[in-house]
Amino acid sequence: MKKRVVITGIGVISPLGLGHQEFWNNLIQGKSGLSPITSLDVSNYPCKKAGEVSGLRPADYLGDKGLKYLTKGTKFLACATKLALEDAGLNGNNNLPQHAGIVVGSALGNYSQTTDYTYDILRYGPEKLLPMDSYDVALNSSINFASVFFKLKGPSRTVSSGFTSSTDALGNAFNLIKSGRETLLISGGVEQISLDSYLIFLMQRLLAGSQDSEPEISTPFDRKRNGFILSEGSYVFILEELESARLRGAKIYAEITGYGTSYMGSRRYSIEERVKKAAKAMALTLEDAGLEKESLELICANGNSSKLVDLVEARAINAFLGERSKEVMVSSIKSQSGECYGASGAMQMTSCVLAMHNSTIPPHTNYQKPDPECELNLVSQEKIEKNVKNAMVNSLDYTGNCSCLLLEKKSW
Repeated sequence: MKKRVVITGIGVISPLGLGHQEFWNNLIQGKSGLSPITSLDVSNYPCKKAGEVSGLRPADYLGDKGLKYLTKGTKFLACATKLALEDAGLNGNNNLPQHAGIVVGSALGNYSQTTDYTYDILRYGPEKLLPMDSYDVALNSSINFASVFFKLKGPSRTVSSGFTSSTDALGNAFNLIKSGRETLLISGGVEQISLDSYLIFLMQRLLAGSQDSEPEISTPFDRKRNGFILSEGSYVFILEELESARLRGAKIYAEITGYGTSYMGSRRYSIEERVKKAAKAMALTLEDAGLEKESLELICANGNSSKLVDLVEARAINAFLGERSKEVMVSSIKSQSGECYGASGAMQMTSCVLAMHNSTIPPHTNYQKPDPECELNLVSQEKIEKNVKNAMVNSLDYTGNCSCLLLEKKSW
């Protein structure tokens, strides 16, 4: 018998605030987390904006011991995990099930620290480096640190699948609990801004403002969109088997009922082929949840202001929904939060869960010039108060990954 999987805790470290309540308040007020970059010297580059985490004092969450050896991303994830556990009423390590584990998505992990450490080995020789120089440089070390810090004895997994990393991590955790193999898992995503990640996207001309001196603005599905604005942070959930959550009297935000994914594997495919793959992922998600299209009320879209990916997603949503495309509301928060790369799916899921929990859909800001090729039933400019019972979260990667999650709000 398949187990039911519910969300009982949320932890957020983001450009829009620390903690899920501050994140939510800023989101529904239409505030932006995007501002001039301060953590990098980008004076010689055209793109000047990012969504950076500010005001975080990791010692307030983790204590002072060993913090100087941790990377920025590891601090993000550990702090978000602490917040999620507290929100779920699992404040102490003794409150966790014996086999609790962690499954987190990150596209680049500690990539910049890994490459810097490798460079130092080649330049100076391993004998010149201190033992603690390697403490937090592996691509998956953030997840490993969280597992050790919170004394988790269950699975510790890092999922890296590009832009869909955290969505796939959540889908993996969902399937582990649904199959009965686990009862509680910490899952979500983490990403940090570094010069490496900035240059990766700049050189591919994917960042807003990287082409033809166009203005830097994040405006998903808008005719004037010209690329995304990079952001960072960590978004973490406590996923539990329903009966286990009930037994301990946990509050429940939403239930995950479906996960679907498809993969194309090449950038050479036509737009039509990409649309079919994205629509297939949405269809597989509904099928996994055992729902009909008529039940779907909201799509928390990937929409990141990319000319190609926004076009593919909009056409896929319309192809998937058919006549219902004029009824199902579509929301995208990346005009305020930026593109958090591997952690974006978890970021969107945070918005989706809180929208269902608070019966309010956040606004889609900066939307001014509708693109006739991206015609959707967008929630634009103003928040909408609505009791949403069924919602889908979309994640798309420009290389061809498509992953989705289905959330339901029920009486538990």
